[in-house]
Amino acid sequence: MDAHSRYEETWDVAHLDTAVDHFQRAVDIERKADAVLLGWLGSCLSDRYETSGSLDDLERALAVDQCALKLVPEGHPDRVQCLNNMASSLQKRFERLGELEDLGHAIVMRQRAVELTPDEHPSKPACLHGLGNSLQSRFERLGELDDLEQAIAANQRAVKLTLDGHPSKPTLLNNLGSSLQRRFERLDELDDLELAIAAQRRTVELTPDGHPRKPIYLNNLGDTSHCRFERFGELDDLEHAIAAHRGAVELTPDGHPSKAARLSNLGGSLLRRFERLGGLDDLEQAIAAQRHANELTPDEHPSKSTLLNNFGTSLQSRFEHLGELDDLQQAIAAQWRAVALTPDGHFDKPVFLDSLGGSLHIRFERRGALGDLEQAIAAQQCAVELTLDGDPSKPLRLSNLGLSLQSRFECLGELEDIEQAIAAQQRALTFAPNGHPNRSIWLNALGISFQSRFEHRGDIDDLEHAIAAKRSAVELVPEGHPGKLINLSNLGLALCMRFERLGELSDLEEALSCFMIASGYLVGSSSTRLKAAREAVWLLTKYPELSTPGKLMSAYALIIEILPEIIWLGYSLKRRFEESSTAGSLVTSAVHAAVGVNALSQAAEWLEAGRSFIWSQILSLRNPLDELEEQHPALADRLRIVHDQLQSSAHTSSYSVTLQNTLPGVSQTSHDAADRHRGLAIEYGQILQDIRSEAGFEDYLRPKKLAALLPVSTPFDGPVVFINMDDKGCSALVVPPNGSITTLALPELTLEKAEALRSHWQSYLHQHSVRERAIVQQHRPHSKKQPGVAHVLSCIWRWIVQPVLQALDLNGCRPKSDRLPHITWCPTGPLTQLPLHAAGMYDQDSGPRIYDFVVSSYTPSLSALTRAVDANAKQRPHPSVLVVTQPDTPRLSPLPGTVVEGERLQEVFSESRITCSALNGEQATTDAVRAFLDHHAWLHLACHGSQDLTDPLQSAFALHDGRLSLADLMTTTADNAELAFLSACQTAVGDENIPEESMHLAAGMLAVGYKGVVATMWSIRDDDAPLVVEAYYKKLLELRASGTLGMGETGAAYALHEATKCLREKVGEKEFVRWAPFVHFGI
Repeated sequence: MDAHSRYEETWDVAHLDTAVDHFQRAVDIERKADAVLLGWLGSCLSDRYETSGSLDDLERALAVDQCALKLVPEGHPDRVQCLNNMASSLQKRFERLGELEDLGHAIVMRQRAVELTPDEHPSKPACLHGLGNSLQSRFERLGELDDLEQAIAANQRAVKLTLDGHPSKPTLLNNLGSSLQRRFERLDELDDLELAIAAQRRTVELTPDGHPRKPIYLNNLGDTSHCRFERFGELDDLEHAIAAHRGAVELTPDGHPSKAARLSNLGGSLLRRFERLGGLDDLEQAIAAQRHANELTPDEHPSKSTLLNNFGTSLQSRFEHLGELDDLQQAIAAQWRAVALTPDGHFDKPVFLDSLGGSLHIRFERRGALGDLEQAIAAQQCAVELTLDGDPSKPLRLSNLGLSLQSRFECLGELEDIEQAIAAQQRALTFAPNGHPNRSIWLNALGISFQSRFEHRGDIDDLEHAIAAKRSAVELVPEGHPGKLINLSNLGLALCMRFERLGELSDLEEALSCFMIASGYLVGSSSTRLKAAREAVWLLTKYPELSTPGKLMSAYALIIEILPEIIWLGYSLKRRFEESSTAGSLVTSAVHAAVGVNALSQAAEWLEAGRSFIWSQILSLRNPLDELEEQHPALADRLRIVHDQLQSSAHTSSYSVTLQNTLPGVSQTSHDAADRHRGLAIEYGQILQDIRSEAGFEDYLRPKKLAALLPVSTPFDGPVVFINMDDKGCSALVVPPNGSITTLALPELTLEKAEALRSHWQSYLHQHSVRERAIVQQHRPHSKKQPGVAHVLSCIWRWIVQPVLQALDLNGCRPKSDRLPHITWCPTGPLTQLPLHAAGMYDQDSGPRIYDFVVSSYTPSLSALTRAVDANAKQRPHPSVLVVTQPDTPRLSPLPGTVVEGERLQEVFSESRITCSALNGEQATTDAVRAFLDHHAWLHLACHGSQDLTDPLQSAFALHDGRLSLADLMTTTADNAELAFLSACQTAVGDENIPEESMHLAAGMLAVGYKGVVATMWSIRDDDAPLVVEAYYKKLLELRASGTLGMGETGAAYALHEATKCLREKVGEKEFVRWAPFVHFGI
């Protein structure tokens, strides 16, 4: 007995093993079997079964209980205890194997125990409690209300027979509360729910802290409070449920057989708070709790199906919010297993079928596979059929079935489906009581089906019914509820449809109001908000009578505000790239609209806010914390810790590491890495909120206004020209050094023409085989169908460059001084792949060429340029150079020209008395380069390069023993890093699918901390590089020595301009593929 007591104190199964061995030996020693000893042995075996799930322990317990019962004759005082022990083991076997016969025998035995025990006997309440428990279990399996009524009656008698001070009173109150809650869930009698909560609260009050049953009572109080929240939607009830469930989990030691169920219940309550308030932290905690619950529970456990279903529901919710398909796949796998593990006739079978049907319907909407929809309908029809009309869950299941039938109607056009959908949804509302918090959901679903039938039949009455239902759905949802966002959007769509039919402008005005309110919501899915904002823009653009400049700017402002949430830091890099590919056209449309109403500062701010999302996220994690640390050191410490963890997490956040599947049929990724990364992103957002609540930090790390985007210390040394590409029109936005923005229409340029130019240019490069730096590039014959390269460059001149230079008065005579004006280009869309710096009329001997009028540079964004100017103005370091050359990198093509390149550089720097460290071939290991980097302001890399379009920080330079990635450079680059020359292949061309992201090594080097970077838009010839490099550095050193450079200038752009001129004069102007790849980024 001591060992068993220690087990109940510690839940260490070793003590239970000792107790079983002790009682087994005692039984074996006794010559005559003893019913009391057998009873203890049976109890220990039954407890061990609860912990281990071993069916052998349960069968042994049953055999022992049977033997004990046979030893005790009718009328013996121990017979009641033996009956209850046997009934308990039979009920456990029923819960494990599902054999109703076992439960029937258990109930008969418990009824006999009650009959044999007089009311005044101290064991009578316990016997009644056992009977009530078994009857409730049969109700949950068969759904027979009479069993539940008898269970409640037994529990009520047990409570009535027990004084308040009795130690078993809390247990009896707890069981009464549980059975009353079950009856409420079946009959929706509100008195039952109130009585249940009163009983559960009294249970907790009567139980002192430290009592081993306290977590049981807290868990059940949490369940009942959650149930009342589901019925009335009061947040206080949900907060009480979470507090009670959390308390139950915290008080339950690891290894306790109920730990999993309590974790799952906590997860369920957290999930509902997420759905109500939108806090992602709640969702992540819910999934973590339910995942852990499933990991703790073997498939054979009777509650496994419930735990799987709950886990699947949370994953489905995260998919609907974040859109990660892996979540939905895992949800469906979990829900399939929940259904498979649940025997037919089980009370919860329709619950699991309905959940599975909902997830399959969602996957159909994502992937369009009709098989998913057919399976969804089959599961939901079965769930509806298994649910009695009086069951409070009936409306939910009918409405869900209606949604799936409506989807099949949209897919196949069978009128019977939409008729059945509407009938099911109308029945759902008939069963749903007024005031039910889900009534708005079911009204919205009915409205969708009426609208669908209107689109098919054209009966205006259907559209009127749809609008009425959707408007009621909007009115029933309280302000601040995420459901309001969805309902407003759906009502707006129906009103637009009625306008198209009846032409009433008031419908459009109301629809616009719906979309604007929905898109401005602070809770709910960001993708739904973005869709609403886009609908508002579409209305304002299509119907000018609705629009004013203020309305249009407000709608676009919402889009720009939502985009960072769509490209959320918590997503994998792959997902962020996918999302950013759709952002570019939204931003350029917003800029076009702003230019149209002469809101030029707004246009520049939006162009900046909508560019290089991923680089901006990376740089925000490296943002200096000096001012924050000075005023709020605790917040700075929290932010620094999360910064470091997020930077580390971001390098592995593609979630590409696969684990052994925990759910069959799912290709499961590393959920640990994904969950950790999301959790860090959520924590980062919460810290930012805390910082922004402090005076003076309200705009911390928010998109900057134009004034903050311009250099503080010194102006740019020439205009920055954005080229905005939109299908409605193209324009140049010019930011001069003084910041007074001007705009210029480019009427000859269209998005379609720019796409064609990019295609022609890429074909030209392909013909010249410029895939990587090579000794001699292979030339392929020109395709007769393709325009010549001179034609492409002339189009760029006529459509873009010439109009800009004319507007800036820069295309006249060459300036009297030798110094050409400097211009920095920031193109968008397909223009990011085209050489604006090489534009000109090359089919005319004396035609204009851009290089005769200006020196060209590029920048990925205005803020990148400003960072470089301000940093360089503070400190222009004395030049010192690290030269890295790789003539024969293992497993890559040889680059013998890099040896000549390195030798010439050493001569140049030696003549100018510039400190130079050279690492060539085997000397240039990753460790050696990292060791030297911190000591040099200039870096020259003559080697192969590779761009990782899935993770920009893993873009790298190929050294002798491995890759030197941008992630490595971020941690080792000197604080005074100034200039980098990337004499490698294609270091300034990004992904054409996400041109605004500037996913190339040149932009990466600016992000690392270099102020100016020379790179190549395509690969260069190995024998051209030494000439360009030597001329570049000679001119650069000449400019530095002359003292003519202003603050915030490096001279790199002018030096490169001179170097490419030297190459052009050597190889000929028409050899564009040789002299035009070299470009300068930054200052």
